[in-house]
Amino acid sequence: MDGPVVSPLGDRAILVTLSQEISEETNELVQKASREIEGASIPGVQEVQPAYSSFCVHFDPSRVSASWLGAYALQTVGRIASGRETPAGDVRSVSPREVLIPVKYGGKDGPDLEWASGYLGMTKDEIIRRHAKPTYKVYMIGFLPGFPYLGGLDPELSMPRTPAPRASVPPGSVGIAGRQTGIYPWESPGGWRIIGRTSLVLFDPYREDPSLLHPGDAVRFVPVEELENPPQVPATGKEKCRPSVPAFEVERPGLFSIVVDGGRRGFRKLGVPLSGAADSRSYALANILCGNNPAAPALEMTLWGARIRALVDVVVAVTGAPCPVEVDGRPVSMDEPVRVRAGSVVDVGSPPCGCRMYMAVSGGFSVPEVLGSASTYARGSFGGYRGRPIRQGDVLEVGPGPSLAGDTGAISDVPVPLKYWPATLARFLGEKPHVLRVIPGPEALTQEGKKAFQDLSGQVFVVRNDSDRMGIRFEGRITGEYGGGDILSSPVVPGVVQLPSDGSPVLLLHDAQTSGGYRRIAAVVSDDLSLAAQLRPGCRVRFIPA
Repeated sequence: MDGPVVSPLGDRAILVTLSQEISEETNELVQKASREIEGASIPGVQEVQPAYSSFCVHFDPSRVSASWLGAYALQTVGRIASGRETPAGDVRSVSPREVLIPVKYGGKDGPDLEWASGYLGMTKDEIIRRHAKPTYKVYMIGFLPGFPYLGGLDPELSMPRTPAPRASVPPGSVGIAGRQTGIYPWESPGGWRIIGRTSLVLFDPYREDPSLLHPGDAVRFVPVEELENPPQVPATGKEKCRPSVPAFEVERPGLFSIVVDGGRRGFRKLGVPLSGAADSRSYALANILCGNNPAAPALEMTLWGARIRALVDVVVAVTGAPCPVEVDGRPVSMDEPVRVRAGSVVDVGSPPCGCRMYMAVSGGFSVPEVLGSASTYARGSFGGYRGRPIRQGDVLEVGPGPSLAGDTGAISDVPVPLKYWPATLARFLGEKPHVLRVIPGPEALTQEGKKAFQDLSGQVFVVRNDSDRMGIRFEGRITGEYGGGDILSSPVVPGVVQLPSDGSPVLLLHDAQTSGGYRRIAAVVSDDLSLAAQLRPGCRVRFIPA
């Protein structure tokens, strides 16, 4: 490529790509430019996320335009590359540390080592020797919290990802994908070839420094026969709490009910996903109806709702996928504030169509904030209610807020466009197939990519059963040489449509990884992302150009 390239990554982020190759010089330029842009305190810029040879600028389009940001980013890169750096951001060099990582290779800890031996034509011992020999550099943290992307892999060990991502990869797994090697900090889906595992904890949100590794660190893998338990690092106890009282006891948790808020921003550079409400509009509407800040913590329920008993007088509102809602066995309306007396039971049922419902309560659910957010990140076991979905017998607390229905809002008082959101959602759920608008992704700018984008919008896909808050997986394939394939790991955002090697698209949602190595052929426009969150297994979906 001839010089840096700016491309849209959805309509709330831009991607600045400096190269398609891994090099220390390029990565140093990426890190410096990212720090300077983030340190410039530009109104509307939310965070900057560096990668191997690219960086992503996340922004609020109501405050700053993508075109202005792109021009500013190119100007910044050019100035730093020419040696004309400015002290706008923190561009101080950090002395790298050397970190030793004990690894048990092969067997159940490295299930792909046997496959790699056949693919590479090497013995397993030779692969282990070559993998443990170099001193690696941490180029970026991404994909998952604390996941290090390491440079320095022996080129002879390069191997492709799995044809489709595994549904679950154990924590501490050491993998190879293309010319990259890295370590999975959490149990998660993933497409890297797993050759070993370590017992070290790579990321702990309660530590003073949550990430074990940082960009620029030096890493060496040490083969071991058995893994030892790592030393326990004391928690900082820095979760933020607010005054609250017990307000509900959970009698039935529902299928998957979690506390969410507006999302966890500012930590994508450490691989921490946005999280937060998948259907942000239904969530905000529920809060407004209860007289809350639109970003107050609320309960997100998937496919089957919760039944909870009130311990104090409260006002609740249920929004999202249309479903039966009862208080003490009497039907009540969705999308309206409802007064609930102490001792009464609120029962949210199962929607005939749609996927997610939201329950807000006057004062907002009260849980500790972790890394600046109350949202649950279940794969990382932090945030929300004890880092997990609610269970029978849990007691949920709420903060101070209005206790009479008259003190809250009504749908007629809700600002546009939320006022019309229930009708918009109902219309979308009534479509067959459901329609989502998309714009081209970074890999749709070539001739082959343009053809893939056209094929995406030229057929109907079906939502698979293994879809979740990380992403919606589809039945249906985009075939041809332009179809899936690996790219150098680079930032991704909720709404991006990735194309793995098997050609079956994946639409990323709010708990998705922060970077990935599959082609990004499209992105759902942000106005439609709340609609996408209401898709359930079996839904037929068509993508159309925005």
